[in-house]
Amino acid sequence: MAPLPLFYSSITVLDRNEHREVRIAPSDSPYRFASGAHVLPALMAEFTVACRDMPILFIEEAGVVSPLFMVGMRAGESCFVDADGRWRGQHAPAYLRRYPFVGGEVSAQQQVICVDGGFSGLQDKEGERLFTEAGEPTEALQRAVAFVGEYADAAAKTAAFTAELKALDLFQTINIEIRSPGGASSNFSGFAAVSEERLNALSDEAWIDLRRKGYLVPIHAHLISLANFSLLGERS
Repeated sequence: MAPLPLFYSSITVLDRNEHREVRIAPSDSPYRFASGAHVLPALMAEFTVACRDMPILFIEEAGVVSPLFMVGMRAGESCFVDADGRWRGQHAPAYLRRYPFVGGEVSAQQQVICVDGGFSGLQDKEGERLFTEAGEPTEALQRAVAFVGEYADAAAKTAAFTAELKALDLFQTINIEIRSPGGASSNFSGFAAVSEERLNALSDEAWIDLRRKGYLVPIHAHLISLANFSLLGERS
């Protein structure tokens, strides 16, 4: 069985009959669920806006390279979610904004919309309904479906981007040290970053191909973001 996505305790397919009365309750602390995460999944499309305050790194698992935002100085602790459960940064990652919804697949031809069955905001008394009395998706659910679809498309483009960089052997493993103004420090290993030396050594043909595919801007946004480790220390 595949592991559940980060923050999801169960995956429930939304059904117009079973969930006819379900509502999503409003929350004064919309990102409290992410307060214990020091890294978050990232999309290539977010690099240019997120590079202003979050380091963007890569990690390889089972031969697949994925980008992530480092948002905490220590494991299990976010510097971007405040005590009220609100996002402190300039850009809240799309992965958080998608929650508690997620896409599902019944077959290659049939896609479904799912929700985290353990999400505390699911109830039948307050909030926005997901289905009308007639069982049709409400505007709230339609917005969620659209966003989940956009996220899936962006994730596929991100996977193609990282696969290209891996094929060009542009990644190098880096060691990270983060210090707070009070003198505390944390060290991380196992993450990867694009090597500027390898990037600059690419052939003209490979460089032009990266530009044609729209990959140069997110690469440089990633490199710029590596200056944000000191900000994490300050936020802690």
